[in-house]
Amino acid sequence: MLTQIYETAMVTMVSMQDVVYSTMGGDISSIIVASILGASIAVLAGMAPALGQGIATARAVEAVGRQPEAAGQIRAMLLLGSVVAETGAIYGLTVSLILIFANPFIGMYEVAMGL
Repeated sequence: MLTQIYETAMVTMVSMQDVVYSTMGGDISSIIVASILGASIAVLAGMAPALGQGIATARAVEAVGRQPEAAGQIRAMLLLGSVVAETGAIYGLTVSLILIFANPFIGMYEVAMGL
C-alpha cells in the first residue's frame, strides 16, 4: 500500500510539472517551481509514519503496563514496526532531496532545448 502511495505521489508530481511547464511558458523556472512543490509533498509524506509511530508507541506502553512480563517481546515488535514505518519517511526525504539538489527534470529540459 505504501508503494502505491509513493507511485501516486510521483505520478502527481510529474503531472504537476507538466501543468506548470505548459502554464508558465516552458522555461526552466517552471520546472524548478514544480520540483519544489513535489519536494514539499514528498516531505509531507513523512508525517503519516510519524503519526503511526506515535500511536504504536502509546499502544506498546499500554501493553507493557498490562503485561510487564512480556516487555521484551513488546519492545522487539515495537522496534521492528518503527523501522518499517520509518522507511516511508526516508523515501519521502530521499525524493525531496533528489528533486531539490539533483533534479533529473532540469537535465531533461536542457537536453530537449539543446543547452
